[in-house]
Amino acid sequence: MKNSTDILVINPGSTTTKIAVFRDLKTLFEETITHDPEELKKMGDIFGQLPFREKLIREVLEKRNYDPAELTATVGRGGMIIGLHGGGYKVTPKLCEAMRNPENPPHASSMGAQLAYDIAEPLGIPAFIYDSTMGCELSEVAKITGLEGVERYGCCHVLNARAQAMNYAKAEGRDYKDLNLIVCHMGGGITVSAHKDGKIIDDSSYDNGPMAPERTGGVPLILWTKLCFSGRYTEEQIGKFISGQGGLMSYLGVTDCREVEAMIAQGNKKAAVVYEAMAYQVAKAIAMMSVALKGKVDAVILTGGAAHSEMLTGMVKDYAGHIGKFVIMPGEDELLALASGADRILKGEEEGRIY
Repeated sequence: MKNSTDILVINPGSTTTKIAVFRDLKTLFEETITHDPEELKKMGDIFGQLPFREKLIREVLEKRNYDPAELTATVGRGGMIIGLHGGGYKVTPKLCEAMRNPENPPHASSMGAQLAYDIAEPLGIPAFIYDSTMGCELSEVAKITGLEGVERYGCCHVLNARAQAMNYAKAEGRDYKDLNLIVCHMGGGITVSAHKDGKIIDDSSYDNGPMAPERTGGVPLILWTKLCFSGRYTEEQIGKFISGQGGLMSYLGVTDCREVEAMIAQGNKKAAVVYEAMAYQVAKAIAMMSVALKGKVDAVILTGGAAHSEMLTGMVKDYAGHIGKFVIMPGEDELLALASGADRILKGEEEGRIY
């Protein structure tokens, strides 16, 4: 009988597949498989890529001389299904089918469930997804938009936000479920989430929240409508403005905060104003989430790659420091977060939901 727990983690991205094998939550190995975007396009939609990506994953395991029979479980990045809860789900054929529903936003992470299942099922071991980006549990009040028939569903950096919230709670000797937290993930996109009773009850997302290094955030609807119907842009180009060509990229032509700070150091006044504007919008989103918690905030956590910027976090805190205690937890470790979630389910510390 095995005395250790081996978990294969699969995190598919638009042009990469990141995998790792953890033994008792210690990394045995990890690897990032890079894909040619032009090659992927030939496969049709993202689900046409599944055989190709699975083959490459198995090749890495073979190259690493790792026998899949040693695995205890697999876990994939949670995909885009509206209505998922936070935490983990056991992967079933029904869940995999739901990931393919064209009504859900298309996203590479939706391949995670099927890839995890296809490797686990022949081995007779469980496959999970954990903390899908759609794993918010918004209150009924928070779902209301102002337009009948259009409902907010919540979409943010759930995986890293909840992982860092749990890490903070553990460091404080507290239970995550007992804390009211605001977590701001700052990367290429920026999202802010309100955590209560171990759930994300509201969020400020990439399409209605602060601008980010490559995303517009919430642009006033009247201005956005005029842009969409100006006849100057295709739907694809508009989508690029939302994610990829917005934010710092739109104003300054870069997405790296270090490059922006170098511009500021050289006296670039536009860069200084735009960078402060991003911090200002983040602070406003944090303030909005404090309303969801009715002002009872145990801590505000700033995380993600951009949280390494002391200039950025300093400006955010300067604007929103009155809301509560600020904690800087830069960076992220999504592979470990996925493995940790699966490990808690295997140990019975968390429920593995069935979709």
